Amino acid sequence: MRQPSGGLHPVDGQPPLPDLSEVSVPDAMSACLVMWTPEQLAIRADEAIDVLAEAMGYGPAMREGSRRQLIEHLTMPGFRAVAIVGPLADIVGFGYGYLCRPGQWWRDWVADAMPVVADRRRWLDDACTVSELHVRPACQGIGLGEAMLRGMLSSASSRTVVLSTAETTDARSRAWRLYRRMGFRALRRGLRYPGDPRGFAVFGRDLPWWDGSVRAHGGSRWVAGREEVTQC
Repeated sequence: MRQPSGGLHPVDGQPPLPDLSEVSVPDAMSACLVMWTPEQLAIRADEAIDVLAEAMGYGPAMREGSRRQLIEHLTMPGFRAVAIVGPLADIVGFGYGYLCRPGQWWRDWVADAMPVVADRRRWLDDACTVSELHVRPACQGIGLGEAMLRGMLSSASSRTVVLSTAETTDARSRAWRLYRRMGFRALRRGLRYPGDPRGFAVFGRDLPWWDGSVRAHGGSRWVAGREEVTQC
């Protein structure tokens, strides 16, 4: 698959970016899956947040809060971002994650929800998180979220990955099916973020991503090419 120029350059202190040249996205989209460094995502932060706001139905206040959070997360350890870029270099979908460390608000929020010490150690001692993963509504349901998630986690060096998602009906009909299909399991249910009336579930999955779609290549793991992306 074609890669936009300048899309795969690691920066000092960051792990090497995976080879995504054979990760498939639906041909009808004429789109590319690219991995971005923090600096590259920062340049296109406003466009990325437009995708997030559209997917989540956020108004101006929530959009601005999400933008501030994204900028803060750019400095997190092991930060990785992935995007689906359309034929006009427009962002169709994007996501990002980072390594979990004690003292991070989200990581500690999840730890507090796990009263059993063994569970906290099992899932959080050597973990990364997928903080955001969004696709424009008009492009949902054709496998782009799965392609991004596979691309982001194919080279993850941690032992586990954890994430949270809302327990709304719409979220469960699509996001939940995606995570279940990709081997995640619910660790906690009915959690609340401060100021958010919705319930959230925490999902986790063991790494590395050895599920038949990943193979060794040049000492790293990468997503093997597929003829098509599984439909949601």
